Amino acid sequence: MKILVLGGTSFVGRYLVEAAEKSGHEVVLFNRGKTNSEVYKHLRHIQGDRRKDAHLVGDEEWDAVFDTCAYSPQDLHPMLDVLKNKTKTYMFISTISVYDDYKNGRPNESSSTFTQNIETDEVTGATYGPLKVMCEQLVNDTFKKHALIIRPCIVVGPHDPTDRFTYYAQKLGEAGKVAVPGGNEPHRKVQWIDARDMAKWIVQMVEESKAGTFNVASNPLSMDEFIDEIANDEIEKEWVTDAELESVDLGVRRYPFWMPISKDFPEGFFVVENKRAIANGLTFRTLAETAQDTRELALNRELKAGPTLQQEQEFLKNK
Repeated sequence: MKILVLGGTSFVGRYLVEAAEKSGHEVVLFNRGKTNSEVYKHLRHIQGDRRKDAHLVGDEEWDAVFDTCAYSPQDLHPMLDVLKNKTKTYMFISTISVYDDYKNGRPNESSSTFTQNIETDEVTGATYGPLKVMCEQLVNDTFKKHALIIRPCIVVGPHDPTDRFTYYAQKLGEAGKVAVPGGNEPHRKVQWIDARDMAKWIVQMVEESKAGTFNVASNPLSMDEFIDEIANDEIEKEWVTDAELESVDLGVRRYPFWMPISKDFPEGFFVVENKRAIANGLTFRTLAETAQDTRELALNRELKAGPTLQQEQEFLKNK
């Protein structure tokens, strides 16, 4: 197959490129050349801005287009106008943040999503989900039975630019006492997906000409199990309750994978059904393998997520 990847050099995109190449497909990248421009020099790159230069990819036929970096309709319109008759499959990376109700159990692909139209294309915590819903609608309206919509949960693995999972992989690879969230309810579930598992599966889906909408997420584990899968034998867990977490101002450095229970999130986290993707061949590597690979790439690097050492000490001093 001849595959066009929009983006392809940051995180999810780079693993899509690698999975497609490993399966013997021809891969072409379209991006601005600003992120990790040193990677994939052996591949053909078409350089441009998706909003201004979409015409640059319109003179060729594609077996599949992988869209990893559209966050608003303004990102999509130019590409869809150019590619609507140029590809057999259009794969769009969406998010489980499209679901508007986590109060009534874990959402599946048929659960309700946000319905409001957002005027702005500014991506915030409030607009992210609704904007992705609007993007999904555009892709489905344009490509219909040839649209493959992927709704991942938190994506993890090496090269993750958010450092959310990387925080745990690095911290739990050390030694001594570590403050971890969930002291009052360590049985609460968390969920993730390794970017490499997702990418391999997406390529397989396209090879099999499968389309539709899919939640892409691991089988949930309790926070206790999650921590134990990642931690080495020299770690001593010190559980921190929600009340203790709220007593310390963490600012933007809150604990990843953890939210206090609320009426909107009775599980305290975004957890979705994944049965449809599994029935279509999605498989998972072990969490320990994901942690080890992520840890190796993050050694000696300051992370952007998780509490600072000073903040963690605030929790540990009373333990």
